[in-house]
Parts: sequence; C-alpha cells; structure tokens
Amino acid sequence: MYTEESKHNKEFNEPEEVLNLSTNCWIKFDGKLYKKLLREGYKYAKDLSHYLEEVPLINIGEYGTIYPLADFFHTALIPPLSILARRDIYRRYPITMISAIEGGMDLFAIEKNGKMSLENLIKMNYSNLSVLLEICWHDNKTKVWRDEILTRFLHNSDSVFLKYRPNALYDTFIKTNVLGPEHILTLAQVIH
Repeated sequence: MYTEESKHNKEFNEPEEVLNLSTNCWIKFDGKLYKKLLREGYKYAKDLSHYLEEVPLINIGEYGTIYPLADFFHTALIPPLSILARRDIYRRYPITMISAIEGGMDLFAIEKNGKMSLENLIKMNYSNLSVLLEICWHDNKTKVWRDEILTRFLHNSDSVFLKYRPNALYDTFIKTNVLGPEHILTLAQVIH
C-alpha cells in the first residue's frame, strides 16, 4: 500500500540528481542518461568519498578539525576504469585508480565495448596494472581469471609447454603460488 509516509521515505533515500564524474555535471537520478551510463559500465556510488584517496584531517587548533572530504558526501557515477585511467578526473577530484579499486570498482566489470575493464587496461598498456591486480589478487574473480590465463598459456598450440604435461605444470604453478600479479599480467599480454 502506498502511503504519504512511504513517499516521503522514498524521496529521502533516493537522490534527485547524481554527479557524473566524467563531465562534472549533475544528471537526473534514474533518468535516461543515468541508465545509459550504467549500461556502459559506470558505477553508482551512494557516497563518493568512499572512492577517493585518503586526505588527512586539517587541525585548526581550538576551532576544531576540518574534514576535507566533507564536500564529497554525495552520490556520483564513477566512470569505468579504462575511462578513469585516460581522463584527468583526478584534477577535479582526489580519485585514483587505486582508490577506486579499494572503494569497490571491479576490474572485471563489462564496459561499453563489451570487454572487461581489465582487458581494456591491458590493451591500453596501463602502467600500474600489476598494483591494481595485487589489491584484488585474492578475490574469487581474480583467481578465476588468473587460472584461465595460465591454462590458456600452457595449452597454447604454439607453446613449448605442450611437451611437458601442461596439466602437471598448471598444478605446480597453482599449488606453489609462485606466479604473482606481474607474472600473470605478462602471460595475459603474451596471449592477447
């Protein structure tokens, strides 16, 4: 049953506008553009400050403390990681690729071109990709991806490893955990 109270609660919980970090413009929440951007891999952030770099508090003596991120306690649409890596959004907002990943952005999110953010970052040769992989190295999605890359590399028809029982090599690499983010990333670049 729809009551005046439920209408008030809905209005209080849902913002009317959301900041699009790519354009630095406010757009209508749940409007056509908002929905289009979500389909293109943008991430809705209820509180932008969770995705920003840590900024130290400013102590102003007897007058208290200033929290510099207080201006960012609002909703926002954060662009996909490949867009975030190319644009100078960090000049307007204290957001970096690392802070975005730590805030909850997903390297395996599907972007506008139908590929994962990780694939797009590999293709554009993003310089700190091994750092981003290290942050989410123990996540299930990352484990699945690195297992797939290792399997594809070892079973590649051009690979010399086909002579050396690739399944045994795979088991050895996985059990010993000797391959780190930079190694798997290099294999992924060789495969692609």
